[in-house]
Amino acid sequence: MHEFIGTAYEMYRSGYPTNPSVNGKVFELLVFETLVRENVLPFYYQAQISLVPNVVFDFVCFNLRKPVVLSCKVSLRERYKQADLEGTVLRQVYRLAESYLLTLSDEQTGVQDKIVKGDIAGLASCIRADSEQYTRLLAELSKREFVEASPIKPLCGSLFSLSQ
Repeated sequence: MHEFIGTAYEMYRSGYPTNPSVNGKVFELLVFETLVRENVLPFYYQAQISLVPNVVFDFVCFNLRKPVVLSCKVSLRERYKQADLEGTVLRQVYRLAESYLLTLSDEQTGVQDKIVKGDIAGLASCIRADSEQYTRLLAELSKREFVEASPIKPLCGSLFSLSQ
């Protein structure tokens, strides 16, 4: 799958003028395609998790105990910090959650080194989507069971009321 991402993204880049927001959207759609092709289903795209406020995740593969989040950033610069913060907040609600940062940037190695050293705690890994490591991640995720999220009841217990 990483070959598909590398080839398709390069075809896009060579055929169209650069536009950062379009670049990001194209990258997300290529990741979307690979998730479907590798049967990493179901998943949510541009999803908000109700107990994680003010965060829109690019992809969420939901499992009640161990959800997986994929954040897509064509280039990293300082944007890996946002994905780290989002992953940290997610783990406050889902302790076993895994957050992966997908990129097409050579800066991936530096971010991965920070993860290994423990300087970044909210990310499981930073992966170049055009590398073999991404194909291995997809293979591993395709073996897991993901489900459609059920509605959350904000409260449960016995209701007592004086009104009729």
